[in-house]
Amino acid sequence: MKRGRAGLPASAPGAADETVLAAALTTEELTRIFIEIRPSLERVIERRILDRHAAQDLAQDIYLRLGRVSSLLSSEEDARRYLMRMAVHAALYHMRSETNRVQLLAGALTLFEGHVAEPEEHAHARDQAGLIEATLAELPAKCRDVLYLTRIEGLPREEVADRLGVSLSLVNKYVLMALKRCAQKLGER
Repeated sequence: MKRGRAGLPASAPGAADETVLAAALTTEELTRIFIEIRPSLERVIERRILDRHAAQDLAQDIYLRLGRVSSLLSSEEDARRYLMRMAVHAALYHMRSETNRVQLLAGALTLFEGHVAEPEEHAHARDQAGLIEATLAELPAKCRDVLYLTRIEGLPREEVADRLGVSLSLVNKYVLMALKRCAQKLGER
């Protein structure tokens, strides 16, 4: 017979929600487990991305998401495995966004190679950058966060939705809203 956390029989499908809630780890228990294995999480991440400081930051990001997953885990072993998977995924997402950033910068260098801008072009570009910055400042904070995470960090929209605790539909709406608002402001000039 399969046994639950307190040695009691595991609840059958469709059993009362009270049984399911009693089997879940508390946020405090998950925090304790996280603190115990944090050095291991950081090592797992650092081995993949080869950057100790970024690994520490990514481990901290995992900690910030603990409250959303504690009710999904029923044992310490499940929690340890899940946290390790989160560390591997955080490293993979970090590598993906860094690769995207490097490719974007390399493409920009190739695009502008040999181009010498006239003073008017510098002034125009500076004006447009200021206009976009002002437009982004007018947007709601979550909208700016979504745009940053999707366009700068290169995270998939599903990950952004999970990270910010919003729906995928809302992430899509925020991206569209930000891009439309910037295009509108640039078109008005």
